Amino acid sequence: MAESRSMLVPETDRERLYLTWYDLSVLYDDARSRAARAADVQATKALTDEAWSAYVESISDVPSAGPRS
Repeated sequence: MAESRSMLVPETDRERLYLTWYDLSVLYDDARSRAARAADVQATKALTDEAWSAYVESISDVPSAGPRS
């Protein structure tokens, strides 16, 4: 899985933002599971949250197709 993930090249800004969030969320989970220093975990969480907000903002202009069935 790691090999196929490293081969992804984002073609759009949305993809780049999503992949940035994904990479940071993996680092955050890793930091938590390895019991890293609390300051490091919090810093990684802050970066992850910022990346998620940037991604959500990038997709906010996508028209909604209505409620999912």
